[in-house]
Amino acid sequence: MRNAKWRRNAAAGFALAGAMALGTGSVASASSPATKAHKSSASSSTLVVGGIFPFTGSKSLLSQWGTHGVSVGIYEVNHNGGVLGHQLKSAYVDDAADSVDALPAFRNLMLHHPTLVVGPFSPTIEAVIKQFQPNNVVDFMVGGLTTLDSMNYPYVFRTSSSDSNEAIAMAYYAISHGLKSASLIFDNSANSQGFVPPLIKAFKALGGKIDATITLTPGQSSYNTELTQAFSKKPAVIFDSMDSQTAATLFSDGQQLGDMNTQWIGDDLQSAPQGAYAKAFGPTAAQDLTAALPASPSGASYNHFLSDYQKTWHTTTILPTSFNEYDSIVISALAMTMAKSTDPKVWVKDITKVSNPPGAQCGTYASCVALIKKGQKINYQGASGNDDFNQFHNVFSGFQMEGFNSSLNNTVRGTVSPKQLASVVAKEG
Repeated sequence: MRNAKWRRNAAAGFALAGAMALGTGSVASASSPATKAHKSSASSSTLVVGGIFPFTGSKSLLSQWGTHGVSVGIYEVNHNGGVLGHQLKSAYVDDAADSVDALPAFRNLMLHHPTLVVGPFSPTIEAVIKQFQPNNVVDFMVGGLTTLDSMNYPYVFRTSSSDSNEAIAMAYYAISHGLKSASLIFDNSANSQGFVPPLIKAFKALGGKIDATITLTPGQSSYNTELTQAFSKKPAVIFDSMDSQTAATLFSDGQQLGDMNTQWIGDDLQSAPQGAYAKAFGPTAAQDLTAALPASPSGASYNHFLSDYQKTWHTTTILPTSFNEYDSIVISALAMTMAKSTDPKVWVKDITKVSNPPGAQCGTYASCVALIKKGQKINYQGASGNDDFNQFHNVFSGFQMEGFNSSLNNTVRGTVSPKQLASVVAKEG
């Protein structure tokens, strides 16, 4: 991403996961792994930032993305005076990326009285999305689930761009590289299936032709039948989304069938350098595997985030979505400051007041707090972008297309700007 590519800090990530989530529904608290938070006063209390992430299961790597961002957000706030005399601390539960486990995990987290919650990711958000307002806790979910594009939940916000936009970016990138026939291979999860309608619509609007749409059942021992169907008309590109275990089986079968010398364009999960997807793809990953990833922002706000990230995790190579979780915490703290209250029923109404225009632009917690104390309306410019929420509490951003070199480290193959995304939407209309 820009000059600083992220990579998985496996040792720190797995150690953190082990310390924080001891099983589905369990909770533990943690301060930043790099340094303990400053104490504001002997009498100050702490506010809990809850996190619902999958520490176990096939999508457990998402817990590293989430906890890294939360830790950096807590570091930023606590090292700049806290919130109204309070320091922040974290508490996490494991939803295993399973909707059955999500509600018990949520109830467990509520025992720790969080002021705000970060997460869950797309696979489980719908299992708990109606619980936040009745329990008086503000939520910043993570991920691009398309069914939330027009959500109407006053206590739920999203700082990451929708998968419908990611799908458009995938289609735009393919067409711009002359790839005009495609087969879709997506597993049957709600998250993966959410890509399919907007991807087909965008690809056709740009002049592309869909050869086949394949839905995978995860965990099968072979996908030869599905691959044969997908490649029957020799498509120029394969669009795909699936969990890493299913991908390992499918890619292995594809190698045996000789199908891996085709361009494959996947979602953000496949972008991890040295990750399971790229390794399983085989020797042609450097030429044929591309993944869409929300475009990393630049500028003073992002650079400040990188500085905090380095102090917290001792690296400037960041994990995906970590700037989304960071922004969620900073925005929440600013809303509390603006409202002069830590009661979510009060400060939830100030989230858009501190994040949306008009107002004096500011990109760090300290500078924004200083403006608020002067009585100014602010417009927070986040590490992940402008963080301007629309009427559905969603934001809009561009994407960059991540490829791999021969060492399976990331290389940027191209970008799709918000303006280009908007041009596709116009064609669809």
